[in-house]
Amino acid sequence: MTKIGARSDCNRHVIKREHYARKNGEWKPKQKFETEQEALLFIKKHKMYKYSAYICKVCGKWHIGMKKQ
Repeated sequence: MTKIGARSDCNRHVIKREHYARKNGEWKPKQKFETEQEALLFIKKHKMYKYSAYICKVCGKWHIGMKKQ
């Protein structure tokens, strides 16, 4: 059995990177937003210009993540 949060778990999609973020060495759910507008307002308010909003396939809510280049 592998340790939860190990890289191999991510590769097997046990931990969904789109829903969880690694903070202080632990996997925690990302902040949820009910609508895209709420997420975009949060991005604008906190001047997070390298981030974008996306819908999560795990929970069906909106999260914020780094933009793909």
